[in-house]
Amino acid sequence: MPFYDLRCKSCAHEFNVRATMAEKSEGRIPCPDCGSKDMATVYKSAPYYVKGGAEPVALCPNSKACGVACPHSRSA
Repeated sequence: MPFYDLRCKSCAHEFNVRATMAEKSEGRIPCPDCGSKDMATVYKSAPYYVKGGAEPVALCPNSKACGVACPHSRSA
């Protein structure tokens, strides 16, 4: 079963839940705070790392657009 990041449309509570795809698509997942089943999916980006060096270096997802001037890039 996959995990879903959801936001309740009634009380704006965000939570992560493990549920079947059928439970999510049929709207059967209740909010743990208010019990409403009116949910919105929250999409989050996952950081990625380059292996090597003493500590992982996070890469900027816009590094190709920013180039060497990207404030998020640093050399490993």
